[in-house]
Amino acid sequence: MVPLATRNLLAEKGRFAMSVAGVAFAVLLVLVVVSLYRGWSDVGRFYEKLPGDFWLSQPATSDPYHSSSFVPVADGQLAAQVEGVGTVIPVYTRHIAFDRRGTTLDVFTMALDTKRGPYALQPGQIDIDRVLAADAGVGVGDRLDLLGRPFRVVRVHSGGNSIFQTAFLSARDGRELVGVPGRVSFLLVGLKPGADAAAVSRRLHEALPALEVHTSREFADSFAGRVNAGFLAVVGVLVGIGFVVGGAVIALTTYTATVERSREFGVLKAIGASGKFLYGIVLRQSLVVGAAGAALGVAASAAVANLVKRDVPEFITVLTLRDAVAVFVLALATAVVASYVPVRRIERIDPAEVFRP
Repeated sequence: MVPLATRNLLAEKGRFAMSVAGVAFAVLLVLVVVSLYRGWSDVGRFYEKLPGDFWLSQPATSDPYHSSSFVPVADGQLAAQVEGVGTVIPVYTRHIAFDRRGTTLDVFTMALDTKRGPYALQPGQIDIDRVLAADAGVGVGDRLDLLGRPFRVVRVHSGGNSIFQTAFLSARDGRELVGVPGRVSFLLVGLKPGADAAAVSRRLHEALPALEVHTSREFADSFAGRVNAGFLAVVGVLVGIGFVVGGAVIALTTYTATVERSREFGVLKAIGASGKFLYGIVLRQSLVVGAAGAALGVAASAAVANLVKRDVPEFITVLTLRDAVAVFVLALATAVVASYVPVRRIERIDPAEVFRP
């Protein structure tokens, strides 16, 4: 069974190569779109990387990027007295649009009033993401003007995309840019080691009933949900198209290989080959095309994801092993389904026709 299935496919090497390339392109399309979705979904996860567990905000706040919030500075002192609270960091946020070489750019600025860690910047310093750095044409050590104030770029961090660029400032610069005396944008609360998060959240609600208490994960999920609300539908359509294209290529290849070898299938039926045996040959052909194309597509997807990550920072790609394995398995499943296409053709083959002159 194996030699015949392989020989049927390799009889037309050019066609076989095109079939494998077609499946590979379908797998590439699916994985690139999925990796873009993963990357964009992870953008909001930077909230979970900041030094805190809870965010205190004004009511009706979805997340710092999509909402404005002003919290009394004095509430930070009340929050610090709550049992289980270890740290309270005032946070200042603001969207800023600025001109750079005739182009209007937009950046989401954040300043954490902390004296330790990577977010403890000095006045006049700025930490920007690599997308903004590329759009503004600046790097470490260069000057960037925001609202007429000069800042020196001290670090360029990863992240950011075509719609979301971030910059971190010093606490003093954050206060001056927000410009609301006696108010901060948010209070970032960190737990003491071993403290019960649910209990601390409840105490914060009781101590500060005028504020909302959000976990960092809630903000991250809210941000991801807003970013992907429209993008997810597009992803679904493109993934569906990818599998339709891959299935059609496999089905067409298998059907053509079967039709062109009808006489050989007739001989096999004449000498007693069962329908199950013949279908096994067809299934093998489909699986060979599907497996070869899927493997090539996964390899190409990894290369494309790395290329996009390096040269097109506006589009964040995250290609996971789980997604690659899932798409590979689905490609094989598609090959199995596509193998049923030529079954009726095999069933209609008349062994008597093989011996007719």
